[in-house]
Amino acid sequence: MLTTVLAMAFLFASFAKENEKAAENQDRNLPAASFKSKEQEVLKPTAYKPYQLSWKTDLVVTGLGAGTYLFANSLDDSRTPLTAEQANAFTHKDVNWFDRSATYKYNPQLRDVSDQLGAFALVAPLALLADKGVRRDFATVGTMFVQTRLFASATATISKRSITRYRPYIYNPNVSYEDKIAKDPGQSFFAQQTTSVFSTAVFVATVFGDYHPDSKFKPWVWAGSLAAATAISVVRYETGIHYTSDILVGALVGSAIGYGIPKLHKTKDRNLSFTPIIQGNTYALSAVWKL
Repeated sequence: MLTTVLAMAFLFASFAKENEKAAENQDRNLPAASFKSKEQEVLKPTAYKPYQLSWKTDLVVTGLGAGTYLFANSLDDSRTPLTAEQANAFTHKDVNWFDRSATYKYNPQLRDVSDQLGAFALVAPLALLADKGVRRDFATVGTMFVQTRLFASATATISKRSITRYRPYIYNPNVSYEDKIAKDPGQSFFAQQTTSVFSTAVFVATVFGDYHPDSKFKPWVWAGSLAAATAISVVRYETGIHYTSDILVGALVGSAIGYGIPKLHKTKDRNLSFTPIIQGNTYALSAVWKL
């Protein structure tokens, strides 16, 4: 996990360094335009900020997220325990063909590993701090991430506590009765950890892409983020605690949240940039509108 975060941080830092060099070269090679004097000073444009906070928007979004989170965790998650007779009555054939393969999986040791891998959802965004723009806008990006976490956790929790769906290992006759009832066996739908890691993965890739829309690293950041989230979700499947459909729904919900929150905070006129130019007593403003 630490290796993944360090790799992402290195990727971001490499691009940031390359981007600064490109900007310096562009400034040195900027043509004189309509000015005839050889002496010309070009000021660097104001740092691009793809996101902005709004009291009106963020009070509502944060309040809604916090309220939903508190509501989700206030729901009763207790269920009547299965009797030995009930637990042993479940068979593979009771599960639809699409999800049936998960009922043959069970690895309690791997479950502990998968729980630790869930830390990806918390530590992966730290890689964004390798970018100077993100560090400058730490409050904005940090607020968006908190909102993402609130909604990702709340949506999955509400589903798991409202819908009873027995986990795949319940249908596995090779699993003992004690193991079947040991830990929340009826909270399979939908996968909370998958929701969490995909919301984070898409959040990280979206934020990087919005700060560096022309970066050649964008596909790699997206691929790396989604690959990490997918790998963690596959481990959850192999433990026998989630069906394929649990994971797919979790991935879709998490991705929607991780993408939607940053886009909700996008600044207006983000394709319009200005560059002030000073030459002696003459002042000008260059405007570039990226279509």
